[in-house]
Amino acid sequence: MSDMVPLLFSFENKRIVIIGGGKIAFRKAKSFVKSGATITIISPEIVEEFNEFPSILWIKKHFEKEDITNAHVIIAATDDQKVNNYIKECTSDFQWFSDVSDQNKSDFHTPAVVRRGDLVISISTSGKSPILSKKIKHELENYFDDHFFKIVNDYGEQRKKPGKQ
Repeated sequence: MSDMVPLLFSFENKRIVIIGGGKIAFRKAKSFVKSGATITIISPEIVEEFNEFPSILWIKKHFEKEDITNAHVIIAATDDQKVNNYIKECTSDFQWFSDVSDQNKSDFHTPAVVRRGDLVISISTSGKSPILSKKIKHELENYFDDHFFKIVNDYGEQRKKPGKQ
């Protein structure tokens, strides 16, 4: 696999389809809830936690190829590698795909994230050690406390002044 390139995307008005209804699918969905994306879950069953987010559409069924026709991002989060492989086969070259159980088959990884207003710090081990990413995230959360929200805003105001970059 080629080197990954860290990017921040706007998901406003994009369609995300997550196949699977377990705790991992929930964590992935939760990370996109505030993004402005339309999130759809395809699964015969879902964990109760999904009830926290009524904006997430649940389609109670098994995956079919047509389920991802208009999706921008597809996340395979089932506990069946054959199903995840089939989902990957159904994607087009213009769709972004992630298999939560096999990062080598994925077009992207969702990193651990620390947010302090407009300060966004992402941490990734390229899928090799989510536990280490989580540990580093907790350390950075302690270092970059809530006052960084104000610092970023102050720098933003300074940048708006004539002659500033």
